[in-house]
Amino acid sequence: MKTYFAIVHEDEDSAVGVVFPDLPGCFSAGDTFDAAIANAGKALRLYAEAERAAGRTLPKPRTFADLYGDREVRQEAKGAPFVGIQLQDTRRERVAGEPALKAKSPLRSGRRLPAGRRPKRAAT
Repeated sequence: MKTYFAIVHEDEDSAVGVVFPDLPGCFSAGDTFDAAIANAGKALRLYAEAERAAGRTLPKPRTFADLYGDREVRQEAKGAPFVGIQLQDTRRERVAGEPALKAKSPLRSGRRLPAGRRPKRAAT
């Protein structure tokens, strides 16, 4: 299973956005951090399925160190957290009527971001 790192952008008066630096055009959003991460897993799966249907293969995901070493990625992140999103295997055959593979959010699976990596919430 591949893990792609995503950058999570959270601005005060907008939805939480998620972009994948290694996958141009693959992005997602949600009203909350958890929703954005869950939607990012779905977006990643759909992106992979579309690429495969078009006869293209996904690039190998970069390590966190390689991503953070990329100046353009650091500038895009501007201090935003990076979250690893696992790509569920999209190559297996689906049974008729069966829903697409479910994406799991790392936060929903019981794993939590370290305290220093959690996004800051706006004071209300």
